[in-house]
Amino acid sequence: MKIIRLFKNHLVALLAVLVLLIVQSNADLALPTYMSEIVDVGIQQGGIASPVPDTIRATSLADLELFMSGSDAALVESHFGAANANGVRSYQGTADERVKGGALAGALSLPETVVLALDQGVDASTLGNGMSGTLDLDDVRAAVSSGLVSSDQLVSSAQSMSDQMGSMGGSLVEQRAVSYVSQEYEAQGIDLANVQNAYLGSMATLMFSLCLVSLVATVTVGAIASRTASGIARDLRHDAFERVMQFSPAEINKFSQASLITRCTNDIQQVQMATTLFMRMVLMAPITGVVAVTRVVATSTGLEWTIGVAVVAVSIVVGVLMGLTMPKFKRMQRYVDRVNLVAREMLDGIMPIRAFGRQDHELERFGDASRDLMQTQLFTNRAMSFMMPLMMLVMNSVTVLIVWFGAHGVSDGVMQVGDMMAFISYTMQIVMAFMILTMVSVMLPRAEVAAERIEEVITCPISVRDPERPKLPATDAPRGELSFRGVGFQYPDASEDVISDVSFTTHAGQMLGIIGSTGSGKSTLVQLIPRLYDATGGSVQLDGVDVRDMRLSELRRRVGYIPQQGMLFSGTVESNLKFAGDDITDDTMREAARVAQATDFIEERDGAYASPISQGGSNVSGGQRQRLAIARALAKHPEVIVFDDSFSALDYATDARLREELARSVTDAALVVVAQRIATIMHADEILVLDEGAVVGRGTHEELLRHCPTYLEIAQSQLSAAELGLTEEEIAATEKGGER
Repeated sequence: MKIIRLFKNHLVALLAVLVLLIVQSNADLALPTYMSEIVDVGIQQGGIASPVPDTIRATSLADLELFMSGSDAALVESHFGAANANGVRSYQGTADERVKGGALAGALSLPETVVLALDQGVDASTLGNGMSGTLDLDDVRAAVSSGLVSSDQLVSSAQSMSDQMGSMGGSLVEQRAVSYVSQEYEAQGIDLANVQNAYLGSMATLMFSLCLVSLVATVTVGAIASRTASGIARDLRHDAFERVMQFSPAEINKFSQASLITRCTNDIQQVQMATTLFMRMVLMAPITGVVAVTRVVATSTGLEWTIGVAVVAVSIVVGVLMGLTMPKFKRMQRYVDRVNLVAREMLDGIMPIRAFGRQDHELERFGDASRDLMQTQLFTNRAMSFMMPLMMLVMNSVTVLIVWFGAHGVSDGVMQVGDMMAFISYTMQIVMAFMILTMVSVMLPRAEVAAERIEEVITCPISVRDPERPKLPATDAPRGELSFRGVGFQYPDASEDVISDVSFTTHAGQMLGIIGSTGSGKSTLVQLIPRLYDATGGSVQLDGVDVRDMRLSELRRRVGYIPQQGMLFSGTVESNLKFAGDDITDDTMREAARVAQATDFIEERDGAYASPISQGGSNVSGGQRQRLAIARALAKHPEVIVFDDSFSALDYATDARLREELARSVTDAALVVVAQRIATIMHADEILVLDEGAVVGRGTHEELLRHCPTYLEIAQSQLSAAELGLTEEEIAATEKGGER
């Protein structure tokens, strides 16, 4: 059902495929019928398909009418024209009227059988009226002429001959009638080989036309299925990636990056293959089965029960195999995730792996993940390898049943060889329909699991979303005013807050520094500003509006965020610096690069701003990558610029020049700087000191040195007392105040 629901936007294509499959199935399943006609009519009957001849001598027709009732004689006369100069009358009815089992064929069949028998001589007692001996057709004519035998007696005697044939009467009458027509053609001088060749040629042309129709339908179905499946895969990728782009880090961590990549690539590919097979095979199987069953019932051979046996046997085989493999398919996708995760970790960490000489250990870890996947795949493949032999056993067993019981039918005269051959073909088509479903069922369970995993991504609740009634700052609101009011934050499923009761306000033209030990919550705190996470307590306000009440696009247009690991995208320096939008001019880009201290190394590169940047910025150094990331944020002219430890890869001289240029050039935006180095924030207008998510100190650099032991401890670990401008007594007083 998950696969079927994917076609909701492709109903026209699905309907077109259904129509084409019906055409294809009828064309394919008409072939066994014509094959049966070739055997029964073209070969056994010499190409004479009906007891109604194309031409007949007038004398021969008069002989036949001796054994017909008045109504039958009138029917026959109405379908044949006047005799020509050679005394031959031609059939003038339609092709449908001369079909076997029709009224006209029935009127002619028994008289033709009687006349053929009289040509060979029959017992006179069959005609009654005390006649004896052996009679031929001339004797019958003479008896009728002399009045010894009436027309009613001849009709009655003909019917008696039919009754004496018993259960085989119908079949024998048809065969003898065709023999009469063949003898009549020969008497007219018609070459019977030409009759047979003409029939076989017409049947070959018809069968070739049906094959051509089937070919065109098959190719068209394949083209529509491929296009539709590609469209479905495209839509799924779009929906999945669109959803992922809305994920906060909480949702990303819930799935893991490796799993999201697998779901958006491998899983969608599985679904694409399944939808193609669904349209080409899964839909075709029941259509073929229904058409085949309809034709089987129409043949009335009495062997229909063999199809029931085949269907039950196939259903048992499929049910057992699916019960064994379905749980394994679900586990297989988890193992694919694990292999991708281990591979991604190894590729990302290739340098430390080599540095620590852990290649063998990592290869063994990858081998374990790969081995688990291999063993699961081997189990499913081995289980499915039994499917084809079992299906062939079912098909061959059913064929043996049909031949065995059909041979008895042919022997008893209730079935013709061609009918038995056609029945075998129909039965094989029905079994093949189930075999197709079986082969597709190897992929469908895996595709079902893949569809579930994709659906999990698309339907995953998003923790950070646009408000229902978005607000904008007032036109007279101060630009770049950022306020934290009693802000607290707790990660999903966590038991304690990682940020608690943080309050501060900063304005455009000011720098707010944030420092603290590792794990104190610095990065988490600033990630609340662009709503990478949402505060679980208190409020974060920008220009007087709670950031949760602003559209995400509007908020992030006003906030420039530079993470510690500055991520660059494949392209050029220019495309990365203009990443915020096409409205960024060349002058703005160059000014941002100048402020970020990136101009020198950019212009030294071949092509300068047009020089290539590889994926992730791997062809530039860490410091250059950070400066380009800073320039990218500056180029969008945000109201608040957040530096999340974005100076860590810069040397002290570059750090100092960059801070100096920021203070001089960026006067219309508030700067929030998270840093590990005291030197980076010591000139900030205000500094917050975090410890275990709480603010333990606030003030300028000088104030914190004298009143915040935590800040002093961090400062002493990086700078000497002389560099800090403190005496031993001042340091001792600050530490003593902390003890109190």
